[in-house]
Amino acid sequence: LRVVDAPKRILYVEGEPRWEYKFLRRAMDTYPGVTVVSLLRTSPNKFYRQGVRDGDELADGFPATREQLFAYDAVIIGSLEAAELSTAQQSALRDFVSLRGGSLLMLGGRQGLADGGWGRSVVAAALPIQLSSRSGAQTFRRERATVMPSLTGLRTPWLQLAEGTQANIDAWQSLPELADYQTLGQVKPGALTLLEQTSSSENQRVEPLLVAQRYGRGQSLVLGTSGTWRWQMRLPSEDMRHERFWR
Repeated sequence: LRVVDAPKRILYVEGEPRWEYKFLRRAMDTYPGVTVVSLLRTSPNKFYRQGVRDGDELADGFPATREQLFAYDAVIIGSLEAAELSTAQQSALRDFVSLRGGSLLMLGGRQGLADGGWGRSVVAAALPIQLSSRSGAQTFRRERATVMPSLTGLRTPWLQLAEGTQANIDAWQSLPELADYQTLGQVKPGALTLLEQTSSSENQRVEPLLVAQRYGRGQSLVLGTSGTWRWQMRLPSEDMRHERFWR
């Protein structure tokens, strides 16, 4: 048994300023045991850093070596094109999951997932879904969508928003709609669909929203939205469901 008296450090890389970044960071700011170190691109070749230990951390952008990347416990990639990372950096990110045993979460966005070219990247092998590798893919939609756990998600402890099965279902059903969603593609064999979304458009198709899998020593997850911030904005300030979800 190894007890470490230090917070888990999460590297969150975001390719553009957006509401999801703001509210995700806010949800985690006062959460004990976790430190979010973020790298936000504010303009071409300019990044804004938060949560760094010193002036040298992430001074040159995304970690250039495996040793630098492996110092984190988890990585979140937002609306960032895969081409922003070199092949060596992409390989290090894949190995971060499989060899280091870290966790990788990819978020939806207009420059994220398939639309950001991640289906053609080295990292694609580690992801729980088969992203489209087509150049110019447009899978991101600025349309409202409702979200509900799948049967597997309802049995997942960290997705419980309330105590008791029916109370948990009611807690999810009463959440405001997401601000957007992204079509993910085919779920890989062995991966688990934890959340599903239903768009507000006419077809109202039920599609995977949060998918996870074990990969090597670690795990990878894809969340096909950047719109959970509406849960915070359209609920009373004392409602903690948005914070509970991210924590």
